[in-house]
Order: sequence, then structure tokens, then C-alpha cells
Amino acid sequence: MNCRYVLLMRRANQHEGIITSGTFSPTLGYSIALARVPEGIGETAIVQIRNREMPVKVTKPVFVRNGKAVA
Repeated sequence: MNCRYVLLMRRANQHEGIITSGTFSPTLGYSIALARVPEGIGETAIVQIRNREMPVKVTKPVFVRNGKAVA
């Protein structure tokens, strides 16, 4: 099963990244994913999942260990 989805950066309307993993976050109440993208923290993009386009925001990943954010 291939779980990689294409990430389209809105500014260029071309394939500029790939989602490597994703899941629903019950804590946040929405889906989250890790992706390989060029620089662009804070930019918006479009992800195509199951023939639907979903808007996303590129953010810096945050990992938590023992209840504290790890940089």
C-alpha cells in the first residue's frame, strides 16, 4: 500500500513535495502529516487525497517527549 500523496504548492501550481506519512490527531481534532517540501514554512499548499484537493499550511514539525516540545 502506497500512502504517499502529492503536495502542490499553490504559488507555482506544480508538484513540489511529497507526503511521507499522515494520520488524524484526536488531540488537535484534525489531520496532520509529515512531508518533504522545499523551504516554505507558513505558506499554503494543496494536497490531493482520494481525488479531492485539501488546503494545508506548511509548518515546522513539533515533536513532544515527556510532555514537552522537542526542537
